[in-house]
Amino acid sequence: MSALRGVTVGITAAALVALGGCVLGPTALQVSRVRYNEVIQQTRKEQMLLNLVRLQYREEPLFLDVGSVATQFTFAQAAGVEASINEGPTSFNPDSLGLNLDVGLEEKPTITLAPLQGRDFVTRLLAPMQPEVILLLSRTGWRVDRVLRLTVQGMNGLENAASASGPTPAQVPPFREFVRVTRLLRELQKQGLLEFGFEPSVSDVSTPVPTEKVGLPEMVDALSEGYGLRQTEDGRNLVLTQSSKSLVWRIGPSAAESPEAAEIVTLLGLKPGQSSYKVRLGVTNGKPTEAAGQRSEITLTTRSLLGTLFYLSQAIDVPAEHRRKGYVTTTVDEDGTEFAWAELMGDLLRVHSSPAKPSSTAVQVRFWGYWYYIDNADLSSKSTLALLGQLLALQAGGADIVTPVLTLPVGG
Repeated sequence: MSALRGVTVGITAAALVALGGCVLGPTALQVSRVRYNEVIQQTRKEQMLLNLVRLQYREEPLFLDVGSVATQFTFAQAAGVEASINEGPTSFNPDSLGLNLDVGLEEKPTITLAPLQGRDFVTRLLAPMQPEVILLLSRTGWRVDRVLRLTVQGMNGLENAASASGPTPAQVPPFREFVRVTRLLRELQKQGLLEFGFEPSVSDVSTPVPTEKVGLPEMVDALSEGYGLRQTEDGRNLVLTQSSKSLVWRIGPSAAESPEAAEIVTLLGLKPGQSSYKVRLGVTNGKPTEAAGQRSEITLTTRSLLGTLFYLSQAIDVPAEHRRKGYVTTTVDEDGTEFAWAELMGDLLRVHSSPAKPSSTAVQVRFWGYWYYIDNADLSSKSTLALLGQLLALQAGGADIVTPVLTLPVGG
């Protein structure tokens, strides 16, 4: 056979990919990491909204946590050569050599989903929120009125729709004065006249003990366990003390004469003229323990995380068809008029419903033949949903979860 004459070599576009094969790994990571991040965030929002809808229909919520995302990339290539040798004049029938190189990148992800449940999670779900949670959220940029309306159901006798912390009540709960206080606090916050913080305090935890009966070993033991010792005024006795931190609301000096501060003091029955008020947990509904205008503290009754979820489920716009069929509870005023929960929620959260799939939404879920969604332009509702996600992380974060029930090998 004669030697190849006028050989033409053709390299396919796929071969060019091989020349840049060294960038496939970083490129794959860039695309996959961002995409997984987007999908996990979006599905978390959808899960939260779905659970709010479920609670409105008196169904049990369920949270699935993404336990892990493991993905494997497989790089494969195959090469082939094709040759054609033609007899005759080379100008008309040139010999040819073709080089084909196929490059492929295959992704095989495995996603593990684990339900948040068990004793530890349920306890955290039902436990009242601590003042530290309110402080943390209020000092990290969240509006004080939004935080208080979600986390508190009573303050110095003013109720914030306490019965809405469970299944939808049949009667309208009181809430208007509480909401008014939170809006006034928001005005002070915008003016930089309201601050949340901690103040150290020392309290006695024992009865007086004669000084001569307390030796050095006892003193060392008390101090090593975090206690302190206080000598009584007559110098004859010692009292065991314990240091703690109390949450306080501080009102700036220039706010003392402001109409907002004056109205807050009146509505909460506080002693006027104080620059700060201690905050403690307790039961505030019902008859006040102190006369109006004599309280030196603000007593909060906080919601549980489940109570907050129930509370926000009242923002669901239930279709008229479902109301007629009795799928949900209809709340009425004293005169029997149907109550619109939008009056309580205001701009806190608005969840619309539609039989047709909506467009331009921040999040949407389908339930019982309808779409429930938050409009993408509703910034306040989107903020509330984000805050609810942080509350879930703070209250339920770190809870033990059961053995994963779903491990999905997505790759073929």
